[in-house]
Amino acid sequence: MTSKTSNAGSESAISIDEYIERGSRQISATRLRALAKRTGQIAAKMDTEQAAPHADLKLHAAKLILILKSDHVKTCVDPLKAPLAEAGVAAEYLLKGMDLIPDQVPEIGLTDDAAIVGRVFARNPELLKLA
Repeated sequence: MTSKTSNAGSESAISIDEYIERGSRQISATRLRALAKRTGQIAAKMDTEQAAPHADLKLHAAKLILILKSDHVKTCVDPLKAPLAEAGVAAEYLLKGMDLIPDQVPEIGLTDDAAIVGRVFARNPELLKLA
């Protein structure tokens, strides 16, 4: 899976890993705590019919919610450690309605969400210990 970005009129594809790395540089402790206040929205998204076929996404989202509610997030400071920053990228992506594949597209709308969130956990197995 790649995403296209425009740079001075030219388009280039980026990998999921590059998307995560770029996004993680934008996540601060304050932003992560703001995302923690929106865990109800993540939980609600996982209760939709769209999420039903994505057991892996639902599992990762549940763990992400626990991480966002944890003391690790409540007490984090800048600069964030990479796993927490990348968890923030995953949370932000889940909270987007219009992303690479809009969530409302039947059957495949959460496929990109599952790929991003799954990759964050694959890159950061230590996140599972924070949940």
